[in-house]
Amino acid sequence: MIKLKINKEQIASFEKSKNRLFGKIKRARKSFKLLAQMEAKEAAILALGHVHFQLKIRPRIRVFSRVIAILVLAFIVSDRALSYIKPQEANIRINGQAVLAAPTEPAGQSVSEVEISQNIVPRLSPFSFERPVDSGYLSQGYSSYHRGIDIATSLGTPIHPVGSGIVEFAGYTSDGRGNEVIIDHGDGLKTLYAHMGKIYVGVGNVVIPSSEIGTVGLTGRTTGAHVHFEVYDHDIAVDPASYLPRDN
Repeated sequence: MIKLKINKEQIASFEKSKNRLFGKIKRARKSFKLLAQMEAKEAAILALGHVHFQLKIRPRIRVFSRVIAILVLAFIVSDRALSYIKPQEANIRINGQAVLAAPTEPAGQSVSEVEISQNIVPRLSPFSFERPVDSGYLSQGYSSYHRGIDIATSLGTPIHPVGSGIVEFAGYTSDGRGNEVIIDHGDGLKTLYAHMGKIYVGVGNVVIPSSEIGTVGLTGRTTGAHVHFEVYDHDIAVDPASYLPRDN
């Protein structure tokens, strides 16, 4: 058996090294916690900024279903933020209202709190959607296989854009829609009008709701006179019925 002789100086040096190592670990854990808190706060602020943007440009009816999903997604994308939102880490308050609540702490122990201030005022879209045709009825609604709605009306009925914007495309397509026009309304919103008879606009034209962009026709794959109408939100098809005014 080998015996090691360790003098007092070596013991003192070992204790000093150990204390330095533990100190570094403690500081690293504290820095990691602060970083996690910072990232969680920044993620929440980013999410709130997106919600604020959506409130400005989207119809009010579609906002409330998105707020929670956006906040949850913002936290999920950061692993460190996930460690921050565990119980007993912190309360997060948005405009004074708690959205993540930690359980009650024992007496004498305080829970850190992050206050995020963001002035959110509900607003409607930058324009009110109008109907693409003045008369007609809904002949087919929105579904997973029909990414728009069909409004049946008389052949040759004028078609108007539902809001102001710039024509992105105008012409014939071979995918079954026939003559179609796509209008970019800004802020990621686009509308599409298909099966048109005549087209009165070209790419780059600025249009308003009173503009006539064409007429109802029978081009493409169709069994009757109607306008096929689609709405895209950042290139994702959504139900146009949620944008159009309801029948009285």
